[in-house]
Amino acid sequence: MREEASVTATLLHDIRDQDASARVPAPVLYALDPSTPPRRRWWWALDRTAVLALGLLAGFLIGVSFNAAGRAAIWATMFPDDARPVALIVPVVTPAPALPLRPGAIDPRVVRRVATDGEIRVGVFGDSFGSGLWAGLYHQLPEKRHFQVFRFGKEATGFTRYRTLNLEDRAREQVAHQPIDVAVISYGANDIQPIFAEGHLRLLMSDGWQRVIGERVDRFVAVARATGARVYWVGLPAMRDPALDANVVAMNAFYQRRMRALGVAFLETRSRTVDRTGRYAAYLPDSVTGEPRLMRAGDGVHMSMLGYDRLTLTLSEQIRRYAAAARTAAVKGGPATPALLAAMQEPPARKPKPAPEHAK
Repeated sequence: MREEASVTATLLHDIRDQDASARVPAPVLYALDPSTPPRRRWWWALDRTAVLALGLLAGFLIGVSFNAAGRAAIWATMFPDDARPVALIVPVVTPAPALPLRPGAIDPRVVRRVATDGEIRVGVFGDSFGSGLWAGLYHQLPEKRHFQVFRFGKEATGFTRYRTLNLEDRAREQVAHQPIDVAVISYGANDIQPIFAEGHLRLLMSDGWQRVIGERVDRFVAVARATGARVYWVGLPAMRDPALDANVVAMNAFYQRRMRALGVAFLETRSRTVDRTGRYAAYLPDSVTGEPRLMRAGDGVHMSMLGYDRLTLTLSEQIRRYAAAARTAAVKGGPATPALLAAMQEPPARKPKPAPEHAK
């Protein structure tokens, strides 16, 4: 007991005098075992230099972990044989066309909700990219046209990050509180990384990775459909960084195949974010004037607000057609309320002017 008390007192004294040790000769450091020789001053400097180096390395890793390209670089270094850009082995798949609108495809629950007030409720799920799509749809489907656009997404989330947030549980609570008629989903930018599941490391786009993430995606789509909603999945745009862009191409192909199997419309965005040569472009023609406008954010990943508007033009038009069909079905189902009749008077959207040839 006396020796333990002496060691404790020495520890406290050492912690209290750390700052003073830089100004006066360092005392002989304590030894937990009397038989262990005391450490000399150069060991003291070496220990702290090692801790500082490890701290800087940890800070660097934490910093790049918030960047998809950084995460891919780290894992490519750790697993050079298995984590090379996946687009080298995953072919580019021609985007599937949006599912045709069929009157019989409108869920009766949607028709009943629309019959009461004529409103079409749109829930937008996704990460920061999904939040940008929400902003574009909120602008293009205004309340005065009898649309409600809900932001159900959350930044820095994805299907590989269930330890932080289970997307299925969150979406289940959201649609239970607010039933929706249309679900717009866009994830993937934060999922370009391996996952640890079922006791094993699943490398990006490996068979195990696709099975685990695919099952989560299937369950998420089922939750989005729980209130009868028509579902649209929006793919990711082109990226400025070549390595990140290669992974995004593979990610889009993976989600497209999954949506085709689920009967969900997949809307590709890559073609609207590249120039005439198929390369990433920050400036693209404005859909109305045809003049070059800044469409991308400075990080080369996200869009500008004008860019998100560009990506949602086709989607908002499809949702308007779906809304018109749902309102027509509601009128056929029984006496129309004044609110429903007012919603059906929505004027058709103006089509954007084609871009001049020199601006394409």
